Amino acid sequence: MMVFLHNVATLVALLNFSVVLAQNEYHEDDPRCLGWAEAGECDANPNYMWEFCRYECELIEKENESDLFGINDFFDLKALNIDQEEISFKQFRGKFTVVTNVASYCGYTKSHYSQLVELYGKLKSTNKVEIMAFPCNQFGAQEPETCDKIKLFAESKGVEFMMMDKVDVNGRNTSPVFKLLKKSTKTLSIKWNFNTYFVVDPHGSVTAYHGIDPSDLFIPLVDAINNEHAYEGDEM
Repeated sequence: MMVFLHNVATLVALLNFSVVLAQNEYHEDDPRCLGWAEAGECDANPNYMWEFCRYECELIEKENESDLFGINDFFDLKALNIDQEEISFKQFRGKFTVVTNVASYCGYTKSHYSQLVELYGKLKSTNKVEIMAFPCNQFGAQEPETCDKIKLFAESKGVEFMMMDKVDVNGRNTSPVFKLLKKSTKTLSIKWNFNTYFVVDPHGSVTAYHGIDPSDLFIPLVDAINNEHAYEGDEM
C-alpha cells in the first residue's frame, strides 16, 4: 500500500508540474517545489527548477552527495539482488557490466528482455560480461509486482543474468547505483523503462547509451573485450 501511495503521489506531482510548465506559472518559493524535486524534476527540467525551486534542488543534491559519500567508483557499491541478498560490486572489477532498469508490463518488455537474454547468451562464455537488470515502477507503473513475481516473470523469459531488487532511478529515493551511473555520465534523468543502458568497463569507466536496443551493444562489447585482451597482453 505504501509503495502504491508513493507512486500515486509521484504521478500527481509530475502532472502538476506539466500543467505549470504549460501555463508558464513561474512562482518563486512555490510550495509544490519539494514534491517536484522529490519526483526528479531538478534533473528532468533543470532550467525551470534551478531558477524557481533552487532551495529544494540543492536539498536533493546534498542528499545525493551524502548517499555517495565514500563511493569512489562503481566497484565500491553494494545493492540487493531480487532475492534480497547483498551483492558487492567488487566482483565486477575486470568485467564489462551492463546496467538498465526494466519493467514487466511495458511495450518494450518483450523485445528488450529477448535481446538481453540473447546478448548474455552470446557473451557469457567470455566470462567478461555481466548484466544487471533493476526492476523499476516509476514509468507508467509498469512494474507493480513483488520481487518474487518479477523473478518468476524474468525466468519465464529465459533470464540467466542478474536480476536486482526493485528501485527508483529518478527523484529523491534514487538508488545509489543509478545516482552514481547518472552522475558519471552526466545523464540528467532516466526517461523510461529500458531507455538507458549503462556499460561499466573493467576499470570503472561508465558509458551511457540512450534509446538503443540491447542487440546494439553486441559489437561494441566484443570490440571492447578484444581491446581489453590486447591491453592485458601488452601488460604481460
